[in-house]
Amino acid sequence: MVALLLTISFSIGFFIESIIGFGGGIIAYSILSLFSHLINVKEMIMAGLYIGTCSSAYIAYTGYKHFDKKSFLKIVPLSLVGVVIGVFAFSKLSPQALSLLFGILLISLAIKIMFFDHYVFPKIFQKQLIFIGGISQGAFGIGGPFWVNALARDFANKSALRTTMAVSFASFNIVRLIQLSAQNQLKLEFYQNIWWVIIPIFFFIYLGYRVHMKISETFFKKLIATMTILAGVKFLIHFF
Repeated sequence: MVALLLTISFSIGFFIESIIGFGGGIIAYSILSLFSHLINVKEMIMAGLYIGTCSSAYIAYTGYKHFDKKSFLKIVPLSLVGVVIGVFAFSKLSPQALSLLFGILLISLAIKIMFFDHYVFPKIFQKQLIFIGGISQGAFGIGGPFWVNALARDFANKSALRTTMAVSFASFNIVRLIQLSAQNQLKLEFYQNIWWVIIPIFFFIYLGYRVHMKISETFFKKLIATMTILAGVKFLIHFF
């Protein structure tokens, strides 16, 4: 049952991420939050680590010609420090504390998408956003919205954003895997039960890539925002 839920949730999430460049984890977690009696927040994030790494690597491969090396290198130093801090927090905090922080983060992201979608933070905040994105990526696997806001003006087009974000997710997830392994946080038996879910997800990523070339992003961003704010409320309710 859990594997099926993961397949459906991440297939929908990464179908949309393949279109707009980020949001796969946010959408998947939003759906999974409705089934918190079957899978807790830590299990969601650990599943997202495996699925997100494979999916982001595939997205990066399909659009490698659009990779923006300069923007990626801007992200690396501060995000790397942030990821290490985020993974450490994930390892030490209880599922209840993570639910509270995750709920607050999701609601904040949803408000940004719904009401301030066209607002780009001043460049003076670029480093802070990159660093926060690293922490969020390390703890939850969703650093994309912060990185996109920090570097929105730097990308030549939506394909460059899509591919560069995918490379960032895959790269920093590898760092997360190494650190979690060193901290004895990886449970191999959990991954043995869900290894196959990535196969149908790849199919939906391919469909998303086809849509990416043709469709407007506005509707999907509003959908992400609605689902995200509902998920954030759900995580907060779970905490209390």
